Amino acid sequence: SLASSAPSQPAMVAQGSIAGKRSLRALYAGVTGPLLMTGILQSLNFAIYDSVRRVLYQRQIQSEHPDETICCGKPGDYLHYDNLSNVAMASFVAGATTSVLTSPMVIVKTKQQIMVWGFRQAIRETFHCGMNGKPQFLNGMRNFYTGFGVHFVCDAVGRSMYMFSYELLKRKLAQAKCSEPSLYSNSVSTQDLSVPERMVCAASAGMACWALIFPADVIRSKLYAKSLTTQSSLTTLDGITMARQMVREQGIQSLYRGITITVARAGPVAAAVLPVYDSMLEWVSS
Repeated sequence: SLASSAPSQPAMVAQGSIAGKRSLRALYAGVTGPLLMTGILQSLNFAIYDSVRRVLYQRQIQSEHPDETICCGKPGDYLHYDNLSNVAMASFVAGATTSVLTSPMVIVKTKQQIMVWGFRQAIRETFHCGMNGKPQFLNGMRNFYTGFGVHFVCDAVGRSMYMFSYELLKRKLAQAKCSEPSLYSNSVSTQDLSVPERMVCAASAGMACWALIFPADVIRSKLYAKSLTTQSSLTTLDGITMARQMVREQGIQSLYRGITITVARAGPVAAAVLPVYDSMLEWVSS
């Protein structure tokens, strides 16, 4: 089983490497990829999210007012008055699109952390895994999408829950503070929310999202680790099989090991990112 079997050779190598390299640098193994790509990927993710959200809002307005050909609303109205289903759909599309790019980054980062490899070595080892000295480009690229279905759940479904929860919490808070009825069918503008209030909403959404998708993240990490010990390409079905085995042998709690530190980290990160995104978008749309 995954829990009772002896440590695999790569695992022992990794342990030995970490023990032999107890330095500050070893604690930052895997940081190169995220540093190079996270800003670009987040920008792309938010750009797709905002574009899809605008399109969905226009369709919403047309369906609610089919006889009106001219919309007299403000450019930023969609940020406050669109349906929450639009938010969920737009963020799902954004997460699904960027998941194709984030999968290689997460795989390389995870292998760097396990094996204490350099960035280039992790890419090279991942690409050549299972080739037996016979380079094949498609097979090599497939290694960067190990268990892609599990990763897709983390990125697409997770992103959808993340942004949906954030907008929901903001609107509930704005409604609680508003003393006047809204002209927009039970919706009120969130523009007057303070930065601390937005930070609380963002932190709550980030923590709730990670609490829900954490089991998928656990399986994703274990799939990436297992790919170091096998020459065959692991699939989403292998991840499902692994999850069932873990629950059967170790109980449901095995899918939540490490959740405390992950959720604790998610709160401050979301509290820093989403209010800044909100402020910049409202400023641009004003």
